[in-house]
Amino acid sequence: MTWTIIDEGRYSEPIQQALEPVLLDRVDAGEIGPTLRFWYRERPAALLGRFQDYSDEVATGYVEERNLDVVRRITGGGAMFVEPGAVITYSMYLPRSEVPSDVEESYAELDRWTIDTLRDLGIDVSHEPLNDIAHPDGKIGGAAQLRRENAVLHHTTMSYDLDIQEMLRVLRIGQEKVSDKAISSAEKRVARIGEYVDISRDDVIDAMVDTARNRFDVTERSLTDDELAAARRLADQKFSTSVWNEEL
Repeated sequence: MTWTIIDEGRYSEPIQQALEPVLLDRVDAGEIGPTLRFWYRERPAALLGRFQDYSDEVATGYVEERNLDVVRRITGGGAMFVEPGAVITYSMYLPRSEVPSDVEESYAELDRWTIDTLRDLGIDVSHEPLNDIAHPDGKIGGAAQLRRENAVLHHTTMSYDLDIQEMLRVLRIGQEKVSDKAISSAEKRVARIGEYVDISRDDVIDAMVDTARNRFDVTERSLTDDELAAARRLADQKFSTSVWNEEL
């Protein structure tokens, strides 16, 4: 089966999140085939898991002061802080027939090509169940999934050079005040790709694209005008609204 790679386009966080159901639903309906998309963000943002409480997870006063986007995902999992150029996010929209039915096996399988790429770059990483990409120094990335009747969304975010101190200011992570001890503890838990390679984030993404080209039968394209229009409508109606982002 031929995969399509989409590796371009810089969008707001609400549009990025809206593209997830837009493309997943098109795979679910059989309108498009397996698709791999890399994300390029406009601004820093905080992302909430589908079932997380806004005020429990986000330092609300700080994100309002900084005018940061806080956007709820359609997938579960924990809150995250993301910055343009400091993280690598990719999404895979796949026919369900191409994904192992066992959830734990599917996480390992769908991140395998990424782990192989990072190992080829000399980074000591491995899959850590259920859904993490781990280095001996800490967690490099994590994945989440959503399953439709005929399709699966698998998206992964990895730290390339994330600002840990800023992450602790944006996310509550159990403390009201960012202390030196909290920063030191978080730095031990979060590993960053940029600490282990002497190449840029874009070069890491290029290596991942090369792996995908070598491993799958691929074509490449841009998002269509129709896909982007659908995502912009959905961003306005849902992913930019306080009802979706701040209420459960």
